[in-house]
Amino acid sequence: MSQSDTDRWEARYQASSAAYAARPSPLVLDWLGRLPRGRALDVACGLGATAIALADAGFDVEAIDIAPTALARARETANRRSVTVDWRCANLTDWRLPAAHYDLIVDIHFVNRDLVAQFADALKPGGWLIFEQHLRWPQAVAGPASPHFRLRPGELRHLLWQLDVVHYDEGLFPGDEADRQFALARAVARKCP
Repeated sequence: MSQSDTDRWEARYQASSAAYAARPSPLVLDWLGRLPRGRALDVACGLGATAIALADAGFDVEAIDIAPTALARARETANRRSVTVDWRCANLTDWRLPAAHYDLIVDIHFVNRDLVAQFADALKPGGWLIFEQHLRWPQAVAGPASPHFRLRPGELRHLLWQLDVVHYDEGLFPGDEADRQFALARAVARKCP
């Protein structure tokens, strides 16, 4: 992402126009009880709702985002809830993930195909990935307007070829407002032990 991407996300969070980011991912919440605890990474964490839910559930969480305003608000929320998260402000375009470092990686509504290619190596043996991304859809749906920020049907399964996909679905899901829907590709995958 460029400086203009940083500025765009900063403006969005400063204007409080990212209300959807204030709630943890339902997919993550659905899987929390089935995952062993350990070190977790929340990629492009936004306001930190998912990172905070992970920390609250007993994970040691590192959360990365490009927008300082989002991270400041996330930190405030975590402090109010007495939850510890390692918040990091970084541009994920050139980020290199450490090898065999995480027990869980969560990527919700952020697509960087080069970063996704690092996930299998960044997971410890037996580690898990939860991934949810906007999907290209023939009708108008909520989310990014640019197809560059949406996956093609079936693309997520292809991106996760190095992992054992244990849950996969594509389709329409409730959006951030009652009359809007998201078209999403969602997956839960595991690295072989």
